Amino acid sequence: MAHYQNVPLGFRFHPTDKEIVGSFLHTLLVDRNPLMPPYSNFIRACNLFGNKLEPSEIWNRYGGPQLVDQDLYFLSGLKKLSPKRMDRSIGHGGTWSETESFKLIEYDNGNPNPIGRKRKFRYENKGSEEHTWWLLDEYSLFVGPKNDYNDRSYDFDFVICRMRKNDRASSKEINLKRSSQDQVQKKRSTNKNMKKDHQMGSTEESSSHVQQGSSSSLTGGELVVSYDDVDPTDLTFFEDNPIFNIEQILCETKVEDACSPSNSENVDSSYSKWTESYMEELMACI
Repeated sequence: MAHYQNVPLGFRFHPTDKEIVGSFLHTLLVDRNPLMPPYSNFIRACNLFGNKLEPSEIWNRYGGPQLVDQDLYFLSGLKKLSPKRMDRSIGHGGTWSETESFKLIEYDNGNPNPIGRKRKFRYENKGSEEHTWWLLDEYSLFVGPKNDYNDRSYDFDFVICRMRKNDRASSKEINLKRSSQDQVQKKRSTNKNMKKDHQMGSTEESSSHVQQGSSSSLTGGELVVSYDDVDPTDLTFFEDNPIFNIEQILCETKVEDACSPSNSENVDSSYSKWTESYMEELMACI
């Protein structure tokens, strides 16, 4: 991305909680100075609360897919509904829901007064396939010591947010989709093989009965099924079922038995009666 061009080779933007609040937020909100490069390349301005864009759209727009071992950081305005209530909506029907109790951020110099607060949120939208896929850490700065640090009000109208993918949720969803797709594909393959085996078995059984001639009765073999379940007006049943390919069956019989000089003398007279009876029963169903 263009805004990463001046970053030293091997540089990774991994600021601590104290650095985000005590340095970056303090510079922006108290000193009222802009961030200088390279930090300005990594903390971008984008409102994440009340934004109509989906988290994935924001992630893609600001170069998330190109990041390696990094997250996106934003300076975001707060959309206040009341002094203690904020609009946490995002995208179409989504919201940033708090996942755990906030954490107070303290100085390293022994000062007992916290300098800011960290809150953790998760994207929730049960109508979206990206439900729980995104995480957000919100950092806010205190003006000074507070009488009640459980007070959820904000001293400034701006916060810095760290946005990242919830690898656990997205991986689980992807694995579930892959598993579901594999099961569907496996079921289709099994059904296809069963159908193929059934057709091959039916064809072999049909050929076996024809070759046996009068040794199989018209109602005793698998070649002839019950016609009670067949609609006499539905000709597609006979067209689609290879068992009832009359011309093929008769042609195979004629070539193997009647047309063979070596077998012509051995053709049983009952074969002709069997063929005629078979034809009459089939034609009666058409």
